[in-house]
Amino acid sequence: MKKCIVILLVLPLLCSGQEKKDFGFNFISLNPLSVYRSAKTGGLVISGDISFRFKENVFLLSGQFGSEIVILSDLNDSFSEVSLSWGKEFELADWLQTDIFIGLSYFYFKTPNFTIRGHDRNATVGVPITSKLKVMVSNNFSIGPQIRLSINSLHTIMSLGLAFQLDF
Repeated sequence: MKKCIVILLVLPLLCSGQEKKDFGFNFISLNPLSVYRSAKTGGLVISGDISFRFKENVFLLSGQFGSEIVILSDLNDSFSEVSLSWGKEFELADWLQTDIFIGLSYFYFKTPNFTIRGHDRNATVGVPITSKLKVMVSNNFSIGPQIRLSINSLHTIMSLGLAFQLDF
């Protein structure tokens, strides 16, 4: 799973070209450290996004992995999610932009089970909602807060962190 996310994050760097086409990469974003909260647990999250355009539509392929912070135990809750979303980008000022995406995701949640001394593993389909406020540091680089909401039948999770984005 982690190898797939790294490959998806590096792929646009290898595939971007000089020609204008109907399909093209829009940006790549990394959120190296976020915090998440659900009804029962909380912890740290790392996430990455690849955005591409097809005609007038903007799509976001994203992945995230989160884990509860537990000291002196390996029995902690963790989750991973891979999603494909559709969204829009808005320019608020020359130096400030925002975007919002909604889509479908595959959500996997692992929680400790003390009766079998192991973990229960569950997976479901979810609805991810992602929004970002971006301050343009240069023509191709921006930084800003990113909020993600993953609505699903197992654990609805909200995460907040600082995203670093490289535009193409």
